[in-house]
Amino acid sequence: MTPLHPKKTLSLPFLLLMTALIWLWTLAAPRVLAATLFDTPALDKTPLGHNVEFLEDPDGMLSLDDVRSGQHEWRSSKDEVFNRGYNRSAWWLRFDVRNPHLQDHWLLEIAYAVLDHIDIHLIPVHGEPTHYLMGDKQPFAQRPIQHRHFLVPLTLAQGEQVSVYLRVASTSSVQVPLILWNPSAFQMEDIGHSVAEGIYYGGVLIIALYNLLLYLLLGERTYLYYVANVLSMLMFIACLHGWTFQFLWPHAIYWNDTSILFFLSTLLIFAWAFTCRFLDTLNISRLFASAHYLAMSGSFLMLGIALTLPYDIAIRIIIPFAAVSCVWGMISGFASWHKGNHSARYYVLAWSLMLVGGVVMALSKNHLLPRNLITDYATQIGSLLEVLLLSFALAERINQERALRLQAQQEALTVQRQANEALEQRVAERTLALEEANRKLQDLSDTDQLTGLKNRRFLNSYLDKEFSRAARYGHPVAVLMIDVDHFKSVNDNYGHLAGDDCLQETANRIRQQMRWPSDLAARYGGEEFCVVLPETTLEGALTVAERIRARVEATPISSRAGDLRLTVSVGLQVGNPRGSLDAGQFVDQADAALYQAKQRGRNRVAHSMGASSGLAAGEA
Repeated sequence: MTPLHPKKTLSLPFLLLMTALIWLWTLAAPRVLAATLFDTPALDKTPLGHNVEFLEDPDGMLSLDDVRSGQHEWRSSKDEVFNRGYNRSAWWLRFDVRNPHLQDHWLLEIAYAVLDHIDIHLIPVHGEPTHYLMGDKQPFAQRPIQHRHFLVPLTLAQGEQVSVYLRVASTSSVQVPLILWNPSAFQMEDIGHSVAEGIYYGGVLIIALYNLLLYLLLGERTYLYYVANVLSMLMFIACLHGWTFQFLWPHAIYWNDTSILFFLSTLLIFAWAFTCRFLDTLNISRLFASAHYLAMSGSFLMLGIALTLPYDIAIRIIIPFAAVSCVWGMISGFASWHKGNHSARYYVLAWSLMLVGGVVMALSKNHLLPRNLITDYATQIGSLLEVLLLSFALAERINQERALRLQAQQEALTVQRQANEALEQRVAERTLALEEANRKLQDLSDTDQLTGLKNRRFLNSYLDKEFSRAARYGHPVAVLMIDVDHFKSVNDNYGHLAGDDCLQETANRIRQQMRWPSDLAARYGGEEFCVVLPETTLEGALTVAERIRARVEATPISSRAGDLRLTVSVGLQVGNPRGSLDAGQFVDQADAALYQAKQRGRNRVAHSMGASSGLAAGEA
């Protein structure tokens, strides 16, 4: 069945022109025809939104005879779906149907499951009127056709005409999507919709079951809150689309009305509980912690409102609170992401999709967006994408926690066993990064921060290892103790910062004289330095020592106090470690040689046997 004036496919400019002309005509003519009459050609589905007239009954006192008396002004609906949002008025709709075809069975569908009161009057030209009383304030079994939407059978012989009057009143959003169906076409499309929604509900339930098993396995409450949130959302959408009234509580009229707001409130409660643990909002800042407690308290308050206040009052409180909660949830996600929680990016994307779906639904319910396929299923589409993304984020968190555990194990093994190469291949890159970080940390702890040379702690460890190796293989070891001459006067006369500049440059010049990777230069303490030369004889050690002394003396050192000329004294000990002689005693002997060099006038090299590479600087 289709209207007497069937809708054609027109170009956009022509449609805009026709819309403007019709708008101007309706401004000039305060009244339209008393009824919109349309025929029924061979089409399977006919939306009726553009072919109805409506009458508002603010007090809800008008009867069928009153509205048919001709004393009231009817207006034509210009929307594809008659939609007046949340209001307390009763609304009368009317249109005429004429059947020019042989087929005589049709279905009139009102495709919105949560309307409270629907009175449908079928008034044929000849014959007795038929009255149907429906709505979710009536037991489900009272419907003429057992379906989650409201269906009315129409039986019209060829050429027969019937006038249809509908009275609609609801504490929910007043939306009346009217569709005229060929019964077989309706059955086929309803099967398709049922399969699609079955896939949706089944998919969401599988995701919820998967995360419930993860909770039982891991004991992490984040998964439990997520499962409760998903199930609340599932029940909220099922209530909104009439599935629960049809299959779960067809006789529980009061609960059916309350259940929508109840599950919306529990959805908010568990969404905030999940958000708190997933984003760690309590540790973002004091503001976010306070906002979280406020949101949780508000969500429980919404649950109390849902269970105590009338639907039309509660819905006007809960929906704005839910909208504000969604916006704050987005802000929390961005804040957590900014603090380095990489999983928050999935939360932000998922929450954005859910927010878009919820906003589209809210705007549709409040008559700010037209009701169509997109606005009808926006919540389901957004919620399904949200569930998938959050489930992916939780799965990624499992991987991250597993990786962190492996990283901690690797760190312990690295410290205890000096690098274990037997880790699994999937954490190889993290292992290399961890080893590099540990190496840098070790270098930092072994390095003197002022001079950049190795510190005394590393020197002692190195001497012990080198002496053990030299004693084992019978190789000689040379130790040089170097002291900056008259350094106290530099600090006293020019300040400690200038003294630091001198120590840094002296250390740099000592470092430049090292020729082999095994040679070690370290800061021993204060203005004293120590050089270890493995496998070096006395002649080689004297050469290195003299080279260091000459390099320091050769060029003045640039400091904050200007150019300063410094010299160093060097004491050395060379020998083959054996017996009970340890590294400490060896260093003491080199230090004693250093003392001899200072006693002999400084700026010279001496070794523990009493020999010297020369007298004062510059002497042969």
